[in-house]
Amino acid sequence: MHGSHGSSPESAVLSAGEFSLHADRWRGGDHAQVLLLHGLGGNSITWHGVVPILARELGAQVLAIDLPGFGASRPGPRALSLRVLSRVIQQVMLAKGSPGARWVLAGNSLGGLLALELACRFPAQVAAVNLAALALPLDWGRQKQGKFGVWQYVPLAVPWQGRRIVERYVTARGVPGVVDDPIKLLFRDPARLDAELRQRLIAVSEYRLTWAAEAARAYEQITRSLGLQLIWPGLAARWIRGVRCPVQSISGSHDPLFPGAAWRELERIRPDWSHVSLPDVGHVPQLEAPAQFADHMLCWLAEQRLPRT
Repeated sequence: MHGSHGSSPESAVLSAGEFSLHADRWRGGDHAQVLLLHGLGGNSITWHGVVPILARELGAQVLAIDLPGFGASRPGPRALSLRVLSRVIQQVMLAKGSPGARWVLAGNSLGGLLALELACRFPAQVAAVNLAALALPLDWGRQKQGKFGVWQYVPLAVPWQGRRIVERYVTARGVPGVVDDPIKLLFRDPARLDAELRQRLIAVSEYRLTWAAEAARAYEQITRSLGLQLIWPGLAARWIRGVRCPVQSISGSHDPLFPGAAWRELERIRPDWSHVSLPDVGHVPQLEAPAQFADHMLCWLAEQRLPRT
């Protein structure tokens, strides 16, 4: 199969503590290990346009996982938080990594924040981090009045209320609405979404409708946990300031969630990172502009001269 989405992955089920995770795997060789983390409300499919290129060009094993409560990974009764997600990811890294290997982590938005946290807490396991539109502290680059836009998400984070709002929305919109609505919000140009990847996103959304209440509870809990990290001064910033491995930040010039001043603040705080702004792209650059994204990531990784596994 050819096109922007490349070849289809192998599907796998991974055990991580109490959770069973859906994962997609590409086997391009044993020269590197890459783990991909999606954003809030996303899933592994958001990386499908990039991964076949990475696997082939890096000669790497690439793993994209659905975090508990997202994609095809049912959360069960366990309460979720960013700390729980971080622990799950670390368990996957330990279970699926070859002995002594260090991972290249790539994460979109929420996934980027988790990647930075893991790189800070477990530096021996992480060789490099790629950030696709990192979720930034909400006080960066906003005037006081600009912060009020953030409060539209607060009801989603209120216990019990949030899950009812999400469940009602999902049930009312059905598919393809629950796929197309976020794309319209987060893309600069929704027409750029690859047609086959849209069908894959619709298929997983149809499956999620069979456990809509569970999915809504997970979304509420992670929205609340992420919101606290981004609103409370210093929490998210500690991972940004603390990471010591090589980092590349790729953002879109028309990110609807974070203003240009926020990205300039990131460059000011971490001038040692590689910073790329993709013109005319929104908040999910690896899905909206996969070829450009992969090119930048591959060029940067080549410059790092990371040890092969």
